[in-house]
Amino acid sequence: MNSKYQYRPNFNHFRDSSNYYRQISDDNDLFSSSEGFMMGNMFKNTYVPYKAYRPANLSATDEQSDLFLRLSEAEFAAHDLNLYLDLHPQDGNMLEIFNQYRKEANSLLEEYESKYGPINTSSNTLDNSPFRWAIDSFPWNEGGM
Repeated sequence: MNSKYQYRPNFNHFRDSSNYYRQISDDNDLFSSSEGFMMGNMFKNTYVPYKAYRPANLSATDEQSDLFLRLSEAEFAAHDLNLYLDLHPQDGNMLEIFNQYRKEANSLLEEYESKYGPINTSSNTLDNSPFRWAIDSFPWNEGGM
């Protein structure tokens, strides 16, 4: 068997942890969070368009929908990079980018929930009763979002 194609595990990263997190990726291979959200994929080199499909341009109509869109984009980017890191845990560059998106998403979630109420049942804004969604109207009841 040709040794060029033989699988040889590399355990050197355990000996030199300073290089362990700097091996694979380049953030030039990534879409922006808004592009990735529209495409359904953060990775330029794996995106394959379906026939002549072109993603719609998403735009917000008010402050609430703008904040929700930015939150959705950041959460999508963090989630997609998290999936990548499950398979490539040694990629330190991608880990840094993931953490930037994760922190951005957490910050936007906190801002959104402080202004407009909880998005999910794990929200810290649910400490008091009655819950805000029982009092406020839903966006679709007002023609929003």
